[in-house]
Amino acid sequence: MTAIEPGNGLDLLLRRGSVVDGSGAPGRVADVLVRGDRIVEVGDLAALDPGRVARVVEVAGRIVCPGFIDPHGHSDASLLLDGALISHLAQGVTTQLSGNCGASLAPVTETGRELIEREMGDLGGRVPLDWTGFADYLARVESVDLGPNVAFLEGHGTIRGAVIGPSDRAPDDQELAAMVRHLEEALDAGAIGLSSGLIYAPGIYAGYWELAALVAPVARRGALYATHMRNESAGLFDALAEAVAVAWGEEEGPARLQVSHLKAGARSVWGRAGEAVEFLEAARRDGLDVAADQYPYTAAATTLAAILPPDLLALPVDETVARLRDPAERVRARRGIAEGSGGWENMAADPGWAAIRITEAPGHRDWQGRTVPELADELGRDPVDVAFDLLADERLDVGMALECMLESDVETIMAVDWVAVCTDATGRRPGHPQLGAGVPHPRTYGTYPRVLRRYVRERGVLPLERAIAKMTSLPAERLGLARRGRIEPGWAADLVVFDPATIADTATVADPHRLPEGIELVVVNGAVAIEAGRETGARPGRLLRRGE
Repeated sequence: MTAIEPGNGLDLLLRRGSVVDGSGAPGRVADVLVRGDRIVEVGDLAALDPGRVARVVEVAGRIVCPGFIDPHGHSDASLLLDGALISHLAQGVTTQLSGNCGASLAPVTETGRELIEREMGDLGGRVPLDWTGFADYLARVESVDLGPNVAFLEGHGTIRGAVIGPSDRAPDDQELAAMVRHLEEALDAGAIGLSSGLIYAPGIYAGYWELAALVAPVARRGALYATHMRNESAGLFDALAEAVAVAWGEEEGPARLQVSHLKAGARSVWGRAGEAVEFLEAARRDGLDVAADQYPYTAAATTLAAILPPDLLALPVDETVARLRDPAERVRARRGIAEGSGGWENMAADPGWAAIRITEAPGHRDWQGRTVPELADELGRDPVDVAFDLLADERLDVGMALECMLESDVETIMAVDWVAVCTDATGRRPGHPQLGAGVPHPRTYGTYPRVLRRYVRERGVLPLERAIAKMTSLPAERLGLARRGRIEPGWAADLVVFDPATIADTATVADPHRLPEGIELVVVNGAVAIEAGRETGARPGRLLRRGE
């Protein structure tokens, strides 16, 4: 045991909790002592004079574990408006990785500005777009008072858009070199790695050689390549094969691969989650450093524009809108959805219109929370026309939830040790005029408590210690975070205290802006940020660069 020197400031003592340290090992009753932003002791500290500690909290009967690390978030813009990220902090998230699915907020060029403005959505105009490069964006983040720690990936789609705009063509050699330079600048600035979103424009237009050229510098630096694959429905296994092939690469050697929100996401692949897991297990046995993440729900969430045939999205927004309003073009687009095309994830066909619920539409707030067929029946119109009109009216800025998975597939994937838990969500705040708007996916507020309530306490899919490892040490290792994700002396004092008997998600599909129950304390970098489910006013979060 390390000696605790007299006179040194001791800030926080969590006494007699059940410490689940993030390693997967069984919990044990112990005390946790914090000085500054570090854990200094874990064990029986009954002999320590409590008068030497600024604050002592009795946590007997409670779980004390590392802060949860969200490896797949989308708070790039929202944190600039409200750095608290209370939707995540209140559920125990002490670090979130954003910039996923190929969408980051830098670099900003005239060619790619419209793409970034679309990514910012309703926050555009409220958050000045006053940066250019990735380093500038990170400097902007550092000026914000943050609740949790944050880190970022560079987005392939953003880089592509910055160089060649929304075009569906391949880059020429000079353009590809410019894309690589943008990526290397982001990696030098501290990006955790590269993300791709291959169901979204403009990432959907990228071929193998383009992706391999960008993954090569990621592999050289030991950074992470996180991919929202090209298809999570009928083309799931082809998409898995592509992701693995891109990660293996050519001359640079394999990159570290993270498969984003692994799922069997359509009726055509229901019941095949085990096969998807085995596909990646085989790659792991072959020596590829590959893992995945998952949110604990049967519904996905994305942009309604993803229903459109890819050629419609290879245009500036105004031209896409004009085509949606043109009767002849609408017939052609309708035919494209009906017939589908190779490799395109055609969500309107499978799982179909009945699975699509509108989550955000700023100009049609009364439509939020309703399915497309419900709206079509009320209006006496076809679902396709309702969706096209809504996209045109909102200039493509429409969110949707998609009921697309089987519960048994969710549980199959959840039981895998190398699949981390994630939110795939933007930081929100109940009651906020922008961040409290719409009816977002309940994962925004409920992911981690839901795992601990439903899949640990009620259904027994995971033992508590394994679930916590999947929320802490596993994502910390994947992101390359130094001394985070475990309760050990010398490690970061990012901690969560919760009641295992009462922890619960309260966010629902109909009423998602609700904070969870049963989380009693959230400590970020040694400071108490959440107590008894409420913000303390402390904003102790930091920007974490790769390797930090």
